[in-house]
Order: sequence, then C-alpha cells, then structure tokens
Amino acid sequence: MTPKKRKFFIGFGVLLVFFCWNVMAGKEKSELIFSHQKHVTVNEMECDACHAAYESEKGTDNLMPTMESCGNCHDVESPDDCGVCHSDLDNPRNVPRVKNYFPEFSHKMHLEAGMDCNACHAGIALKEVVEPYELPKLEDCQQCHTEKNVKPANHLANYQHNHGDEARSTAVDANQTCNTCHTFKYCQTCHEYDNLDRLTHPLNYSVTHHLDAIGRERDCNVCHTERQFCIDCHNAFLILPHTHTAGWANNIPGDGGRHSIEARNDLEACLSCHEQNYELSCAKCHSK
Repeated sequence: MTPKKRKFFIGFGVLLVFFCWNVMAGKEKSELIFSHQKHVTVNEMECDACHAAYESEKGTDNLMPTMESCGNCHDVESPDDCGVCHSDLDNPRNVPRVKNYFPEFSHKMHLEAGMDCNACHAGIALKEVVEPYELPKLEDCQQCHTEKNVKPANHLANYQHNHGDEARSTAVDANQTCNTCHTFKYCQTCHEYDNLDRLTHPLNYSVTHHLDAIGRERDCNVCHTERQFCIDCHNAFLILPHTHTAGWANNIPGDGGRHSIEARNDLEACLSCHEQNYELSCAKCHSK
C-alpha cells in the first residue's frame, strides 16, 4: 500500500469513527423538549396535572403524560406548534415510559402517607431536559425504610416464619428479590450452621433431613460449610450411615466385610467420620 493510500484509509477511518460517535450521541439525546423548571417552579404547576401518580398502586403503571394531558394547556392540534415539544418534526415520538421499576411500588400509598414528590424525585423541579429520568435509587428508599423501620406491606407479624416460601418464589424475578433490601450477611444471622431454632428448617427436619442430604448435598453446603458439623451430630447420637448394616464389617481374616471394598474405593469418605476415632474403630482390627 502506497503512503498516499495509507493516509486515505486512516483519514477515512477517523471520519467514520467521528460519524458513528455523533450518531450514537444523537440517539442518546432526547428528541423531546420539556422543562420541569418552567412548569413546576415558574408556573407553579402541581405534579398531578401531568402525572396520574395519586391513584397509582403499581410500579408498572404508565405515569407519563399523554398528548391529551398536554392539550389541557397547549394547542396540540396545531401543526404550527409541534416544534414547542418536538425538536425532530419528521420523527416525533411519545415520552418513553419507565418499564423496569419495582412492580409492587405504590405511589398512592406513599402520597397518602404525606410524602412529597421531591422526596423521591430530587431536583425534578429544576430539571430542564426530559432524559435521564430522576428516579429514586435503593439508597434513597433505605433512608426511610431503614431509619423509620418501614417494612413492605407483605412483611406481616408472622413474616419471619413463612418468608422462606416467598423468598424461593421471588428469587427468579429480578424485580422482586430479597436482596433488594437485604444483603447476604443479613440472612446469615439466622441461616447459619445449626441455628435451627429460627425455623430455618421444619420442626422434625433432624429426622428427615437425610432425604435431602442424599440428593441435595450442595444445598446443605450453602450453610453447613464444614463437614465436621455433620460428624459431631452423628457421633453424639450414635447415628450410623445407611450402609452400616449387618455384615458391613467382620473379623474374618482376608475378608473384613463390605466396608473393606468401600474403603479401597473411597478411603476419604471413611476418614470423614473415623479419622478422630481411628484407634477405636479401625486400629482394633488393622493393627493386628
């Protein structure tokens, strides 16, 4: 490639990058023209004149103003006035609605409690552009819901007892997860090791837990990270594994029973229980 062609391609590449950057920047910039400052601060309009938030009980409600609501003050039928709201008259668009907000959020409940719109939508009265929206972040919600101990509507008196079912059912929904408010460390204050008095497991779980332990060992390991927890309990109550039935071990020379086969295949499994009491359980035969 000649130096002249190389310069041409480099220059073309720079122009292409510059063009793409401008296109992307144009897409991010809102086409709509709207000033909250002019409407709220200057003209002292109330929020409910444009937003139907006072009757909204779901976060999925569309609270963006419609053309009809704008028509209460502006002549929206006049083609000559389109430029008042739309900077791109060839491609006008509606106000994009919020689609990913928490579904159970109730504007009505918060407003009836005496909260002001600015408490959550801080700075909205001085805003002069449409996007990005001034939506509250988790930290904003926690200022009230933590300091004033304000709990969600479903956190009733017995919620600590039955929250497990809901925690499992909402874990698949990104908009309704426990970790919206609770960190993993918060859960561990109850769901840790042998704290069964907190009703982490059913009342008779110590009798039936082996059914889960066989097929769902990974689930057990989430809290019971140390195998010693199992060993200590089984030793204290003299609980033997289900394999340790009649004929599991014997003193017949060269035989030893079924345990000798299992030991050759997986000695570590044997040592998980017998390492500490080796002299009592193993040495009495294997030291001869």
